Amino acid sequence: MSLTYTLTFEDWLEFTLDTHQRVPQMRRIRTFSHYAIGTVYAIFGLMVMLKYDEMSYGISFLFLSLAWFVLFPKYHKRRTIKYLQKILKDGGGDMLTAHTLDYDASGIYIQREGQSSKIEWTSFQDLIVTEQRVYLKLEPTQGLIVPRNIVGSELFVAACQTHITSS
Repeated sequence: MSLTYTLTFEDWLEFTLDTHQRVPQMRRIRTFSHYAIGTVYAIFGLMVMLKYDEMSYGISFLFLSLAWFVLFPKYHKRRTIKYLQKILKDGGGDMLTAHTLDYDASGIYIQREGQSSKIEWTSFQDLIVTEQRVYLKLEPTQGLIVPRNIVGSELFVAACQTHITSS
């Protein structure tokens, strides 16, 4: 069977954000940034209020802390978008091209602009099926992204579930 698709920036972004959620080290760093920075702002605000008797500065820092807790997910997504855009600008976005996948019982043969490779089913560590995409994880931060809005994607998902879960 064969699939042909072009990977988009949104596919790449969603894979990266999903990786940030699933990889324990990345999730730990993200959680630390979310709560530690907000907590520092809150403690600093309380110190200013109690020690220096500056209510307006203290309340400002407490408000900043609350804003950090609430808005951090949007900040994280925006920072990830900027990082990926920088990679594209520096010429590292060669994966955002047309892909052709041929798959059979032995594995997947991948072709894209002058590159080709064959990956055996046993090389995949995990299969993640979302509403919009399928992620075939080779390593915690590397994988194959296949959009689900292409012709033949349901057969591909069924083949992946058969071969990856049985190996």
